[in-house]
Amino acid sequence: MDIKELKRQLEGIIGSSLSLLEMDQEIWNSLANGNSLNQPSSGMARLHDRPRWLWKTDSSKVYVFEAETPLTEREIRLIDLLLSAAREKSNHHPFPSKRDEESRCIELGKWLQEQIKSGNIQSTVPDDMAIKPKLAENLFLFLLGCEDRPGQEVQYSKLNKLLRSYFGGEVVLVPMRESWLVLVREALLLDVQDESNEGIETERDMLGALCQGLYELIANEWGGGGFRLTVGDKLINQERLVPTTIALQETLLLGRIFQVSEHIYLPWDLELERLVYHIPDDRRLQFIEESGVDSHLLEDEETLITLENFFQLDCNVSETAKRLYIHRNTLLYRLDKFKQETGLDVRSFQDAVLVKLRILLYKVTKRL
Repeated sequence: MDIKELKRQLEGIIGSSLSLLEMDQEIWNSLANGNSLNQPSSGMARLHDRPRWLWKTDSSKVYVFEAETPLTEREIRLIDLLLSAAREKSNHHPFPSKRDEESRCIELGKWLQEQIKSGNIQSTVPDDMAIKPKLAENLFLFLLGCEDRPGQEVQYSKLNKLLRSYFGGEVVLVPMRESWLVLVREALLLDVQDESNEGIETERDMLGALCQGLYELIANEWGGGGFRLTVGDKLINQERLVPTTIALQETLLLGRIFQVSEHIYLPWDLELERLVYHIPDDRRLQFIEESGVDSHLLEDEETLITLENFFQLDCNVSETAKRLYIHRNTLLYRLDKFKQETGLDVRSFQDAVLVKLRILLYKVTKRL
């Protein structure tokens, strides 16, 4: 039923005017929870002894009717019953049950996987999908991979409760194949940043810190490893939901290939790896053959660990030696030995780039 027509009918029944108000959902919840006689599920609350009736919710907002003149208890209950019936008829369920919320998220997950499988990258979420209003705000997307936990199922209700507690508000938790897509409103993350990460300078630093805390929380809750986590830049247009999800899935894949010992993968730290991954196979093999790095060198674990740490620390000899718990001269000996065997001095920028690319190609192809 049209909301204006509904308002007109209600006013005709009680012989008094009603106001239609918009409220923040959290404020409404606090009002409803504070009313001992009318819980949120009843769709009614009182403010200064004036009754308000819930009509519908939309994203983080609620729409309520308020009486402009005093009403009798009989009139109040009559309006409550009439609005409840109207909501049922119009499918405006003000507070979906937990099972309803899970079903809506499952529906979105199935739709996303269908679009990805069929290559419909530019598809937008259908208007008739109940979850769509929650996608209207600016969102940040996290993707939690669980493919390394066979037989250890993560329950929706438990994970959703943990995420709500961590982010301090409602999130959209979408089950995917061997992973969970988590959509978090920008406003929630800004609140988290203000409260807990005042020293963080950039948005990406904040996201990295949030991933670290979230991974530790999840790993502790379910015990052990097997989880992998990534996050993307802010999603402003929901038309980008499908390609953004694909990009997150690829980031998890790149992390598993290139950062085997890590569990948190940030896409802005894997840009070179992404480029190498998309090089055609024949060009990869050609570069490997021409790189001048013999096969046995990258098979040697000590050499590979030394080079990777050296590059991670911006080719700083002293810092690399500290991380590897070896004397500075020992590190210099290893680098000189590598130079003698390959003709490449990783302390020079050009040679360091060539060796870095060779290591990445080794990981993606496993060909030496």
